[in-house]
Amino acid sequence: MNRFPADFNAVLTGFGGDLLLDRAGHRQAISKTPVILVHGNAGHSAHPTWGMETMRGFLKDLAGYKDAEIWAMDYLGENNNTADLNDPHRNRIAGFREYVDQVREYLGVERMDFIAHSLGCGMVNGYLRGLRSDGAWDNDDHRLGVVSTFVSLAGATYGLGLGGSGEFRTGSVFEADSHKLNGVVDDTPRGEEDLAEQDSPQPTWKKTSSLDNDSIRYVAVTAVGDFVDAQNPDTGRREGANLNKRFNLGPSLAGHEKIIKSQTVFAAFKGYLNANPPVAPAVISVDKESGSYAPGMQITVTVSPATLSAEFVADRITKRFNGGFIERTVAETRTGTLSSGGSLTLNTDGLWEVAFSAAGAEAVRRIYGVNITLPVVTILTDNSTSFRGSLDVSASTTRGTLYHSTDRQHWLAGSVITIDRAATVSFVAIDSDGIASAEASRAFEKPPAFTEKQTATVTQHFIAGRLTVNQYVTMGLELGFNAVVTLYLIDGEWTLNAAELRSLRSQPLPTDGRLVAATSTAVAPGVSVRADVPSGERDGPFDVTIVASGPDSGPATVFYTVDGSDPSDRNNDQRHSFGGSKTFTFEGTGSHAVLCFAQDNARSGSFEAFVWRIGGARVLST
Repeated sequence: MNRFPADFNAVLTGFGGDLLLDRAGHRQAISKTPVILVHGNAGHSAHPTWGMETMRGFLKDLAGYKDAEIWAMDYLGENNNTADLNDPHRNRIAGFREYVDQVREYLGVERMDFIAHSLGCGMVNGYLRGLRSDGAWDNDDHRLGVVSTFVSLAGATYGLGLGGSGEFRTGSVFEADSHKLNGVVDDTPRGEEDLAEQDSPQPTWKKTSSLDNDSIRYVAVTAVGDFVDAQNPDTGRREGANLNKRFNLGPSLAGHEKIIKSQTVFAAFKGYLNANPPVAPAVISVDKESGSYAPGMQITVTVSPATLSAEFVADRITKRFNGGFIERTVAETRTGTLSSGGSLTLNTDGLWEVAFSAAGAEAVRRIYGVNITLPVVTILTDNSTSFRGSLDVSASTTRGTLYHSTDRQHWLAGSVITIDRAATVSFVAIDSDGIASAEASRAFEKPPAFTEKQTATVTQHFIAGRLTVNQYVTMGLELGFNAVVTLYLIDGEWTLNAAELRSLRSQPLPTDGRLVAATSTAVAPGVSVRADVPSGERDGPFDVTIVASGPDSGPATVFYTVDGSDPSDRNNDQRHSFGGSKTFTFEGTGSHAVLCFAQDNARSGSFEAFVWRIGGARVLST
């Protein structure tokens, strides 16, 4: 896409501004702090998945921004669909910097807001701190005086873990230096200097430094478990930010996309925008809220300051549902200008949508029924506490058919919608005459996906009931039954983080003779250990006999543990032994494992693990 005003000679493609205005018109029109929208990797400004068109819509529809105040660029190239993993920050920063400076000069403003997604967050960070095309940081060329608010959505502030490549690797020179300014480590230079004013789910993320003077607002939002967060948990945070917030928006790429298309997320950071408007803010108020009124209703408008005038657009409309969309038909339009204290009279019966606007003010929108009774929608589901799992959100109406949506664009008929992640749910009712209610919306939050984590050996996790039999066997044979891992509680299930799994897989096996990485194949082919009850799920108490034999059915000694510890460790006071065979009895509910290390007379060994689940199992005889 390449959609800019005719006299804006952009160095990059993208979109921005009002196509009907020139430079002078823009400078006169803007009243809010202009916003630069910065897309992520593998996309462009209008990409259907990773683009910023939905965010542009939120700014206009929910926050009263004008086209003149919203700008975006394609720093990876026009219509790009390919991920750039070859040091994109340093390779793209020159064009990025020139574009932003060009927009600022065109609009004639000192301060701008940035809303960035994924890779775009790193690009803004590079712009602010003076990143150069050779990968060095020229802090004397910083742009900290330009930014007013920086919103970082699903960024990789701390890299993508040890598995990341190049600039994306946690611990790389680039990643380490990206946190520094003039030798001071600070993720939010010139940010909030009062710890009490910082909002964060982790107290340790509240930080200040000698660089802070409260002139920049920082917001960092993490989509827990998304494509970025799964590789390096909480890499999306910015320590010292005014607001750090986690949202459960779905896993992997779904959550990574949802964070830039969620009205709930937008509502969380909306209040941090427009901290430094180019003109003093104005306020519009009206004396009538949305609802049903008698014929010839009058709406009185008040504008502050009173020297300003309010423009209005009043549409008499009908609505109908058609194929997933709600179509709006306009029967009559009235426009005009009112001074503060002036009134608009609506004489014609019907459904009216009215919008009032003024320079520097957030638009006021109302829906009125003139000499008709509008349907009234009530959302019945409470949102005072967050939900877990899934949630049925229901609504009722006084008349008409109910439709629901989570993006205010695509609608479905029905009074109930089931959600399984954070969402803002909207309902509208439409009767047979095309008379519609005002939209009713309510935000529902789901706690971050992982609310707890536990570190233990693979077997100890199984015994504690955090792993199923199949998970335990698979993980144990791959990583070692005594490998120490951290499991995260994600939506009620314990899961091994992907980044840690890669790290464990890359570690060499120990050579000191200790049993860490286990296998079901005997070290000496003739040594075997068998159980007469296969590993798996059991309905109730049972007996199991474990038999060991050496080469040619000769003798073998079995060292075993039932607490998940290493049976090959001679210093382990939890290990026991038997020769030939032994019968164990289990009862209760839960999980249980018997780890066996068998040796023949030549001291060749074999390891086997036997696991069952009947609940938290208890050994009655050892």
